[in-house]
Amino acid sequence: MLTKVDSVISGNWSETSYQDRIAKALQRSKARADYFANLSSFASGSSPLADMIAANGNYLMKISLGLPPVELHLSFDTGSVLTWTQCAPCKNCFPQNMPLFTPKLSSTYKTVAAKSKTCMSVLGAYSRARDNTCRYLVEYLDNSYTRGILSSDTLTLNSTLGSPMSLRNFVFGCGYNNRGIYERQTCGIIGLGIAQGSFITQMGPAVDGKFSYCLISDDLELNTSKSSKIHFGKRAAVSGPGSVSTPLYFYKHVYFASLKGISVGKRKLGSFDGKIVVDSGATLTYLHKKMYYSLEAAIKKVIKLKVAEPVDELQKVCYEFPSNGRVKGIPVITFHFGGADVKLSPLNTFVRVDDNVHCLGIVPSNDVAIFGNLVQVNFLVGYDIKKMAISFKPTDCSKQ
Repeated sequence: MLTKVDSVISGNWSETSYQDRIAKALQRSKARADYFANLSSFASGSSPLADMIAANGNYLMKISLGLPPVELHLSFDTGSVLTWTQCAPCKNCFPQNMPLFTPKLSSTYKTVAAKSKTCMSVLGAYSRARDNTCRYLVEYLDNSYTRGILSSDTLTLNSTLGSPMSLRNFVFGCGYNNRGIYERQTCGIIGLGIAQGSFITQMGPAVDGKFSYCLISDDLELNTSKSSKIHFGKRAAVSGPGSVSTPLYFYKHVYFASLKGISVGKRKLGSFDGKIVVDSGATLTYLHKKMYYSLEAAIKKVIKLKVAEPVDELQKVCYEFPSNGRVKGIPVITFHFGGADVKLSPLNTFVRVDDNVHCLGIVPSNDVAIFGNLVQVNFLVGYDIKKMAISFKPTDCSKQ
């Protein structure tokens, strides 16, 4: 039986007057109308999408913010929640090629009020009473950070039908004090983690908890394409020949999969059973030391290329690849997830660090294991949050 919120049966009626109940009903109706109005252009039968740009081990997603729309290139990060961009006037900003987003030039820009439900629910946000604004501070593991004002404005994306799609009152951070090592193409970060206030959460039922992306190689010798796509909603499904799926787990705002083992060629390196973070924001893949050193030993036994000097403390397994690009003897490395085997080519496992020097893009970790973006290159990777599944399909992403 369905019970209205303010009915006598619900237990919320008490001494509430008829006028009060009507007022509350009208407030709820307005809130629902506002919600559906926000999603109006997302309900047109089209699906949202965006261009993804490769930028030196990082991937940028093209969006537009404000009215009139201002194009921004934000670092695409499945391990973050808050979406933020550098804003003018900026107190402390890292250099970027594109103009800073200027709130006063947008007719739909608003600040989030202190002590509001939105302010209290977004990770990293806090209220400041003296000016009734909602401030935020987000710090990352590499000691970078962003500090500013939690805000809302009109978000615009491309669509499968070619016409722009807008989401009103999109909540984001306007960063006035930001520090980090970012490419100059980067304006901030777009958070696709799973938590209140994230990009996916704000898109809501319109995308049904689904998104998929296809990452191109950013090595210009291997790929001349400048961008690929990220899809949301019904067009984000990953299926067909070659596709495999494994359960997706959530811890706090991070996506995990269950890693059962690794093979080098046809040789399986024992059995493991542990969780690994699927992270688009990290270039390298990190493995627990026991698993990593088994992998390193197996690779050294198979590869007969000339050994090169390590370039840093992390990437210690390096080789000189032939200058003609015809590399032989690099084994396929398979990650065995629960119910899904993901086979990685040399493109996924070795990264070019100098003219002909390539180093293993898998390194040891003292803490968490991470499935980084290099191993995801040329795979269509799909997330289905409702079904709690992640899928992989080998794909030429430059043709997406």
